[in-house]
Amino acid sequence: MLQIEFVGMSHEGGPAEVIDRMKTDLTDVHKAIVHAKSLFANVIVQRTHKPLPHGFRILDSAG
Repeated sequence: MLQIEFVGMSHEGGPAEVIDRMKTDLTDVHKAIVHAKSLFANVIVQRTHKPLPHGFRILDSAG
């Protein structure tokens, strides 16, 4: 299973802040990327009360 993390800007060379985290039942990385891109586009359009993400990461169970 893969996990998608939406991240904000990194501050002064530090790690990027994780804004949202989502666990999926996907095991295929390509399908996870397509799913994350779709979610990312929806978040950009609908986000009003949280900071906008600047990207996403896909993590396996080991992180």
